[in-house]
Amino acid sequence: MKKLLASLVVLSTLLFAVPTENILALTWMNSFCKVEKKKVCFKRKYNDYSINHFTLHGLWPKKKNYCPITRQKFKLSPLMWKVLEKFMPGAKDGFAYYEWRKHGSCFGTDAETYFLTAIKLTQQFNESQFLTFVHMHQGEWVSLQRLRFVFGGAFGDNNRRKFQLVCKRKNGKVYITEIRLNLKGDPTKLGLQELLDNAEPMVGVRQCQGGIFAMP
Repeated sequence: MKKLLASLVVLSTLLFAVPTENILALTWMNSFCKVEKKKVCFKRKYNDYSINHFTLHGLWPKKKNYCPITRQKFKLSPLMWKVLEKFMPGAKDGFAYYEWRKHGSCFGTDAETYFLTAIKLTQQFNESQFLTFVHMHQGEWVSLQRLRFVFGGAFGDNNRRKFQLVCKRKNGKVYITEIRLNLKGDPTKLGLQELLDNAEPMVGVRQCQGGIFAMP
């Protein structure tokens, strides 16, 4: 997969300056599908990537939405669609175009590069010890304080407050549906660790104080 992503980058086109302040939003689909009965949830299979990994919600340039896209056509190769469907459930059902139109249009590259960059960062997050912790504690209630400690262990103690935890309630239980990472730097050139190191702590956002990472 890494070689595939690297080869696809050759196809990229830089259209204007890439924003250096972004949010990477990642979904825990097991929790999402506990509280949201969306079409994508009924299409999941037991061996889908989303069963055991965080998936891509979006890569969001800060303070920018719905930029003019006269030069940035939404065009993805068949190979890119295949990769994107793995990392972004529902991509072909209109979700990818929505994220591109709202956020990717402000990213400064073509659609292929935008999604490749987001996939790269998603993959790097899923290679961390944070995911290992989630696997070990699925179905248990975990606090924001504990998750900050785990995040610090995975990405450095100075980075433990550089994420937002998003939860939703269903049938009296609170499920962790998403984690949003504060990033600073050019994400087309830097890896997740460097982008986190450069960023400021996540402030001014509503923080869920704890919840459950649902099991499949």
